[in-house]
Amino acid sequence: MKKIKRLFLCGYLLCSCAMYGQIQRQTDTIPFEIVHGKFIIDVSIHGKPAKMIMDTGGINTITADTVAHYGVTLSDNAAFSDINNAQLNFSVGTADNLLVGKLLKWEAANLTVVPNNGFFRSIGVAGTLGGEAFQAVCLTIDKRNKRFIVTYPYRPEGISRMDGTPMNMGPNFQPKVPMNIGGKNMKALFDTGMSGFFTLGQQDYERIKTATEIRQTGYGFMHVGIGGIKNARQDSLYKINIPVVVAPGGKEFRDVNTVVLRQSQSIAGQGLLDYGKVMLDYPRKLFYFFPYDKEPADMNAATAIWNIKVLPVAGRFEVTAAIGISDFRIGDRVWNINGTDLAELEQNELLIDEIFNSIKGDTAWILIGNDKNDLRRVTIRKM
Repeated sequence: MKKIKRLFLCGYLLCSCAMYGQIQRQTDTIPFEIVHGKFIIDVSIHGKPAKMIMDTGGINTITADTVAHYGVTLSDNAAFSDINNAQLNFSVGTADNLLVGKLLKWEAANLTVVPNNGFFRSIGVAGTLGGEAFQAVCLTIDKRNKRFIVTYPYRPEGISRMDGTPMNMGPNFQPKVPMNIGGKNMKALFDTGMSGFFTLGQQDYERIKTATEIRQTGYGFMHVGIGGIKNARQDSLYKINIPVVVAPGGKEFRDVNTVVLRQSQSIAGQGLLDYGKVMLDYPRKLFYFFPYDKEPADMNAATAIWNIKVLPVAGRFEVTAAIGISDFRIGDRVWNINGTDLAELEQNELLIDEIFNSIKGDTAWILIGNDKNDLRRVTIRKM
């Protein structure tokens, strides 16, 4: 028999307003660490400590190899799509007593069971928490101080409802936020699971392409979704420049570089949090952005993109996309990136991203070749 999903506020006594006049605001601070660009928090599942990635653009998940340890009961199946629009079917489980901080407790939390993930295992996380876990509260995200601030049932003191921007919600409480992109008003998924600043979906690109500049073209695919490399589809790629992106509240981001992806929606990533705090008022569907300053931000350098993409493919690393460069073929094996040997590196996309992010300057080199005894050294560039 299916359990009914219930969210409780721990330690909160449901007393009548007649006795107290008004429910008092409750606040909790949940620290997080940033590991390989992911926000990781401590939780408790069925009385056992666990670490989870906070992913506002995703769903609640748990890896298959941790299901038994945390006493997750499998109950159903559900269909999902990943960043490559691959249609996937996964089991759905129920976890008793999922505790997040001091205030939030799920009596029976739904968790989608995803395939075993080597990267999750290497950083000690059991899965992800999406917006569904915070649907009853206001959540402030302070990346500078590495903390989430949870308030219930009201916003933090001094913040007016009138200052918020209405947002839409996806089926699992994924926040879709109004932004002005290239002079057009459209919605972008606010996704703390994406480490970059902004990516533009194909449909939104069609609306604004006359206001953008295509700076380079290429071919390939940019990401491995949860469905794996077999579901990634090679396609034409466009590296474009958007003159102005305006966040809720009016903060301008100028000269934004991005690659147009075939995904169905545009995404504002956690890079937005480098420029201010975000508050998500889930019950009232309001989004707040509190910039650290009001000056327009020049994003040309911050959003520069390497002209190749390297991803793990079938036990090795390959060039999976090339933009504005002809020295590569899709499928060329990569042995070394700017001095980092890949021979013993774990097969994980995020580790490759970290290597590229650590490179100083706008040029680097890689060693490629399908024969280890016949390698070529090729210069790569940010663009």
